[in-house]
Amino acid sequence: MMYEQDTYVVERAVACKQCDFDGEQDIDVIVDSGIEFGEWECPSCDYTNDYENDTAWDMADMAYAQYKEERAWLSK
Repeated sequence: MMYEQDTYVVERAVACKQCDFDGEQDIDVIVDSGIEFGEWECPSCDYTNDYENDTAWDMADMAYAQYKEERAWLSK
């Protein structure tokens, strides 16, 4: 089975492992098999942090939110 790779920029809430920075960052990611990989540099201390996100959880959260919305609409 072949997997397709894609690249794009995402804005994510992140926290630096080196200092107390906690905020939003644009991250250049590579997506492979539904997992986003990238690095971002902390604007506070210049430490390079790794970023990884399994997008399957994002899709599950969206499906669950849609299910709750449809249930709420149907119960009216």
